Amino acid sequence: MCGRYRLKNPEAAFAWLEVAPSFGFRPRFNIAPSQKVAVVTGKGEVGEMSWGIIPAWAGETSKALINARCETVREKRSFKSSFQQRRCLAPADGFYEWTKIGKRPHFIAVDGGAPFAIAAIWDKGRAGPQCCLLTTVANSVLEPIHGRMPVIVRREDWEEWMAPGELAAGSFQRIMAPYPAGAMSAFEVSSLVNSAATDDPRCSEPGEASELPKPPIKRRAGGTEEGQGTFHFQG
Repeated sequence: MCGRYRLKNPEAAFAWLEVAPSFGFRPRFNIAPSQKVAVVTGKGEVGEMSWGIIPAWAGETSKALINARCETVREKRSFKSSFQQRRCLAPADGFYEWTKIGKRPHFIAVDGGAPFAIAAIWDKGRAGPQCCLLTTVANSVLEPIHGRMPVIVRREDWEEWMAPGELAAGSFQRIMAPYPAGAMSAFEVSSLVNSAATDDPRCSEPGEASELPKPPIKRRAGGTEEGQGTFHFQG
């Protein structure tokens, strides 16, 4: 899943995405669910939305859905309409993930800290527009930390991704594929990032380094071993 991300240089990210927001968006180092985030909804169009979708048919006390699994986003009632008609991009320049063992936070960058675009969908919402980020299986950089990672949309796919309507099967598979591990890096950071109330540069600075946990091993009948598959999360 993706539960926190960073946008420390929004001006550079907006310029790269070729959008000019009409609202002010300050540098953010620990963007968390339920907060306002910048979202690109079309060519030259960017707005502010709450991170987390509560479907119109759900009860008012229902928990907001912050992530959608790419494997089921086209079929699930919570996301199907938004995926078909309201695909968008969330600009970022890094994200955070926690190890399953020990809950140690790590910061993950793309191309040395360059801006990138996370695949997202949005809905109108009862109190204003809301968005949800898509996740895919982890690449080899993320796999020792967590089994999922955000879907990162390459520049050449932006136009097709944000065009309303069905996405061709080949395009869907290409866009949903994990971003190349060779272009990504990860390091452990301070536990300061654990609190959504902490939003300053220290959140993405290196913290106490330690060896990442090795993936658990499950044994087949007959004594052979098989690496455990991806952890699966709802949403």
